Amino acid sequence: MHLSLHAALALLAAAPAGPPAAAAAAGTPAAEAPAAGAPLEARLDAGLRGVPPGAARALWASSLLRGAPYRASPLGEGSGPDPDPRFRLDAFDCVTLVETAMALGAAGSVADAGALLDRIRYDGAPAWATRRHYAESQWLPGLVRDGWLEPLGPGALGVATVRVEKRLDAAAWREAERAGRALPGLAPGVRPEGTFALEVVPLPSLLEAAPRMPEGTLLVVVREPRPSRPSLVTHMGLLVRAPGGGLALRHASDVPGVLRVRDEPLDAAVRRMARRSWKVVGVAAYRLRTVTDR
Repeated sequence: MHLSLHAALALLAAAPAGPPAAAAAAGTPAAEAPAAGAPLEARLDAGLRGVPPGAARALWASSLLRGAPYRASPLGEGSGPDPDPRFRLDAFDCVTLVETAMALGAAGSVADAGALLDRIRYDGAPAWATRRHYAESQWLPGLVRDGWLEPLGPGALGVATVRVEKRLDAAAWREAERAGRALPGLAPGVRPEGTFALEVVPLPSLLEAAPRMPEGTLLVVVREPRPSRPSLVTHMGLLVRAPGGGLALRHASDVPGVLRVRDEPLDAAVRRMARRSWKVVGVAAYRLRTVTDR
């Protein structure tokens, strides 16, 4: 199994969260569902159409995924270099959790979500070469272009942002190869090239900006540029409102002792990010747009 964006995006998490919840996520409409002991697919199928599509449905659906185990790069193409399945609900990393939540947020059933997940993960027909492997150069711009995401700028956030750029050219890819950071099996012509920029909320300003963000905002963790790293994005999750009114980051954590999907209090996540040796510049924020299973 080749590891790409989906294996690289893991920022350490703190204390374990509570047990998985079967109810609708805080702040989202309730949806009818079978009893908590029913299979996950049945609960999703019973409830998806009862919640408005978009962020609200993505949050409701992802609330049922809390407690699912972490697994690095759990999705693939079903054959070829990465034979992992193209769709699953039994394990996640931080990227596949967000991708699956987005797909379910647009779907009327679990069966619909599989085809939608392909539209999110690939730029074309599903294949290793067409997968959106690198966050700021493939995944984010592709999802903005295709109408899944919309960047939140300073006007919506109420704080100043900083521009973080990553330049990818032949020299940058040679450096990444020397450091063992370039994915195998991608021809030079398939690798992204150009200058890719992210508007980032500085980490010290995140707790000030977060209350202005819509629930379900995608938070993308951005690190300080390093020549050997073809991507500066190391983690992502969804902003949720906890039952007590506080803000939390819903994400898949790879920390020993956690290793599951959970809601982590946002202030705790910020403190944890501030301790990283590879400096966290801040987060890029994106609104989940409403896409239906047309």
